[in-house]
Amino acid sequence: MRRDLSEKIQGVIIGSGLVKAVADPIYDLMNRLFLETPLRPLKLLASGVWLDHPLHPLLTDVPIGAWTVAVVLELGALLFAIPNLGQASAIAIGLGVLAALAAIATGLMDWMDVDPPEKAVGLVHAVLNTFSTILFAVSAFMLWQSNWSISVAQFVVLVVAYGVIASGAFLGGDMVYRLGVMNNRNAYRKGPKDYVPAIALNELAENQPKRVEVKGQPIVLVRRGDKVYAVGAVCSHYGGPLEKGKVVGDTIKCPYHYSRFGLKDGSVKEGPSTAPVPAYDTQVVSGQVQVRKAS
Repeated sequence: MRRDLSEKIQGVIIGSGLVKAVADPIYDLMNRLFLETPLRPLKLLASGVWLDHPLHPLLTDVPIGAWTVAVVLELGALLFAIPNLGQASAIAIGLGVLAALAAIATGLMDWMDVDPPEKAVGLVHAVLNTFSTILFAVSAFMLWQSNWSISVAQFVVLVVAYGVIASGAFLGGDMVYRLGVMNNRNAYRKGPKDYVPAIALNELAENQPKRVEVKGQPIVLVRRGDKVYAVGAVCSHYGGPLEKGKVVGDTIKCPYHYSRFGLKDGSVKEGPSTAPVPAYDTQVVSGQVQVRKAS
């Protein structure tokens, strides 16, 4: 079977015993530190729950943009003898380094939640990005040492750093677009528009999540007296089966990474998920629970 470049690179990384040997202890340590400890709020802050959007991809644009500006400035200085650009380049590089540190921290928190294939690719992605950040810092130091004078040697370090960050960005794109990391698992859920029978009311135990399939849509039902709540059964964060989660107050808690969603409207009550799950209206007719997609 023909494999494209991305698949070949992924195959090498995922199959590497060295990558696994390095990734596993770091992964275990991160989960012991942040999964269910007093430090968990730091993870949720870094995940972007407060923003309703993953924070890591937002931050990665800043260093790449800043470093691109630095390369253009220095190329112009060397090719066209434009004076006094060294200090401007150093400022752009420094801004990129600071933003990269934040991007690395937020990426590490997201990396805690991935499966083994993505864990391996994510580690190499992180190593490349960290190494490139160090090279960019070295480049800025060289500018400072030369009193902001751009030299060929310093520019070479800058270009090498840019090539490394491009390689890291390539793997980052693969993680999202090929491996599906941080994609909303319910992005394409639709309907039913009209009420459809789902299950007999007497088949629902009090406060016990129950998964049903209605018109191809996975839905989890929770009964409280004569009231039945219905939300999407697939956690939007990483596809966890919510019917295997716990009902906590007016929320349901994912068994994978402990995101919590409101039973009334599917909204995110606690991350790391940043996207809600679908919500459904319910009614009971002749002993049958009927559901429809909430408008």
